[in-house]
Amino acid sequence: MPPSPSTTLPSGRYLSMTIDVHPSYGGQTRAMLMRNRILAAEGASCDVLTVAGHHDMDWRRDTLREQGLLTPEIGLLNIFEHYRDTDWPGDEPTQVALQDFDAHLSAETALADGTPWRRTYKFGGNQTVYDYLRPDGTPFVRLPSFVFKDPTTWPTTITKVGRDGQVVGTYRSPSAWYRRWLRDLAGDERAFVFLDSRFMVPLVAPTRSRNLLLIYVLHNIHVYGERRWDSDMGQAYTRVVEGLGDLDAMVTLTERQADDIAQRHGRTDNLFTVPNPVDFPAEAPDLDRDPRLVAVVARIEAQKRLGDAVKVFQRVVAEVPDARLEIYGRGSRSDAVSKVIGRLGLGDSVTMMGHHPKAREALWTSSAFMMTSAYEGYPLSTLESMSHGCPVVSYDIKYGPREQITDGQDGFLVPAGDMDAMAERIVRLLRDPALVGRMSVAAREKATQHGYDRFRADWRRVLDGVVAQQPHRTRVEKVTLRVDRLGIGRRSGGPGIFGARRRLHLAGRLEVEGHGELDDAVVELAAVHEDSGLVVELPLDVRRRGRGFTLRTAVRLQQLFPAEASARDRCRLRLRLTWRNTAWETWVDRADRSHAGLEVGYGATDELTLTRR
Repeated sequence: MPPSPSTTLPSGRYLSMTIDVHPSYGGQTRAMLMRNRILAAEGASCDVLTVAGHHDMDWRRDTLREQGLLTPEIGLLNIFEHYRDTDWPGDEPTQVALQDFDAHLSAETALADGTPWRRTYKFGGNQTVYDYLRPDGTPFVRLPSFVFKDPTTWPTTITKVGRDGQVVGTYRSPSAWYRRWLRDLAGDERAFVFLDSRFMVPLVAPTRSRNLLLIYVLHNIHVYGERRWDSDMGQAYTRVVEGLGDLDAMVTLTERQADDIAQRHGRTDNLFTVPNPVDFPAEAPDLDRDPRLVAVVARIEAQKRLGDAVKVFQRVVAEVPDARLEIYGRGSRSDAVSKVIGRLGLGDSVTMMGHHPKAREALWTSSAFMMTSAYEGYPLSTLESMSHGCPVVSYDIKYGPREQITDGQDGFLVPAGDMDAMAERIVRLLRDPALVGRMSVAAREKATQHGYDRFRADWRRVLDGVVAQQPHRTRVEKVTLRVDRLGIGRRSGGPGIFGARRRLHLAGRLEVEGHGELDDAVVELAAVHEDSGLVVELPLDVRRRGRGFTLRTAVRLQQLFPAEASARDRCRLRLRLTWRNTAWETWVDRADRSHAGLEVGYGATDELTLTRR
């Protein structure tokens, strides 16, 4: 259909680069393919790029198109297929022949039509090397095996081979090859490069090609443990967040997650939010909802906590003996979940349906959809359930369910891990078909708010923002903080440590080296509480001076420790510079007196020491 004037997209190529795509993959892949279908229908030139070396790409394309996940106008390209048909244009032979590994040949792989595809060589120490082959059987690239998720395994030599068997060049990393491919595909045209996997980001970013605009879409939760804004992130997410300045955009699925990232890194202007849409089905078929049926559609992995779902249903069956739970999906935890079903004696009540092509049709007849995930990004399964009029009962987790479900109107939210509360809500639905009917109508109505029109408009806003902001991108090279004064004023003005006039005093100077106009920079001071994670923004007088700022504040102590802070909570002062797409921050430490000729120090037992300079 022709693009509507209100959502016409910026010109350029739209390239979604991912490690791999398979017809059986779940939410992240399905969301990525949906985005491409929607943008392609809007007139965008969309291609999905994969970098894993599989020999069944034709089957994958055909299957994805049969499933309606890939439309004819969207290309599914593979880096190995691309370069097997080229002669590495622009590269000159090095007069070095490719080393003969035939003595270590382990396997040969061909395409479905018998065309050569790959030779596998095995060496001592579990080392594996691959030669990828042209249709005539000559190698065009040689690379060691590696794990995409582990940078320590990335090869330092990828060898390009000419048709005569001579080496025509090398890459020092997969990153260099992948960036070359993007440049070859885009040429001089502007290209929006979407990265949907956190593991792909360091393999592509940063890029010096100004026509390549990098957009990372964060599909899942980025924090572990307590899942606070300051919780551990793990190496992959840490690399992404710390390198946010190298991206033209990071797109979260919820505002809550954007807020958490901004609290951790700074609210840079390349941080956006676009919720996932839902494929809204046609008018509901003439089917009755089964007043005893509950459904789960999920990958059976640890994240989904389907053991909880089974234990919840044990409680449900105790109240509604003929209730039934159907679990659609498969995964590494399938056997473990089956064992829980057997151990609890629920074989007649809970059925493992496996990977069922008509799983979503069960949402038309179920009276409830149960989600027991430990965490999510913005679950498609709940939106799909609501679009089918099936009320969702979900743990209130980060992120997504709270943004999708209005508790008590179109579904239920219960505290994470509260199996008793979840069972009570499900029993309530199974005993009250009229309530199911009302929630069904409300759920369908809520799902319409997550349709394609909103999604197109959201992406238009992001892409227009990326294009407009690109000429103004900044780069921080060095920031120096000199603290001239830091301490507590002596005058209390009243009883206790929070006397009305007792203040924290800070004065200093911030020097900034980098690329960009400092007029766009924002400097902020905050008290960050270690135990609670509470962040208190503090007043700060900031004045521009040359390539830096003078800083001064005198803030009441009671502002640092508001009522919601825990009794023994410690706080530190965080000074942050947010400069368009980049950010820098530090913890404020003791005053620097060295410039005054006297160095202030502290001994092993904290005694004050003064040293003349």
